[in-house]
Amino acid sequence: MALPLLHPPAMRKWTPRAGERGVTLVELATLLAVLAVGVGLAAPVARVLPAYRATGVARDLYGALHLTRARARTTGVMHALVIEQDGRTVRIVEDPQGTGATVIGPWQLPEGVVTSGNTTIRFSPKGFAVPFGTITVQADDEIRRLVVNLLGRVRMDDGRTPR
Repeated sequence: MALPLLHPPAMRKWTPRAGERGVTLVELATLLAVLAVGVGLAAPVARVLPAYRATGVARDLYGALHLTRARARTTGVMHALVIEQDGRTVRIVEDPQGTGATVIGPWQLPEGVVTSGNTTIRFSPKGFAVPFGTITVQADDEIRRLVVNLLGRVRMDDGRTPR
């Protein structure tokens, strides 16, 4: 039999006494503290989620506009980025004035994001935007704008700065 000094009380295996059950107040307080921290971290994330969603879609459309311009320049045929009437579907078409054959897409935008444009932005074989215009991306109250100038350059605007 081992001496009690070799196994101090902290190292002995704990076994409940007869009739003991349930949780201690310390365990309950620890659980509530962990839940409070989890809720505290989740609330700010829910507020910024629309901003991340709008920015992500705007960056995707930024890339799609550059791809449309590059395809027009490499193929020597006019290309356009077409936003469908529902505002949730985007595609790249070749020769939009003629047959309008879809070369890339259509792809759906994420749930809760809607886009609109003041015109269908076309790129000439020289890389110019004919006509130039603006694409607006909206997720809840967050707005991002993609502005395409006559030279075909694209810039992203956060929607808060005056035009």
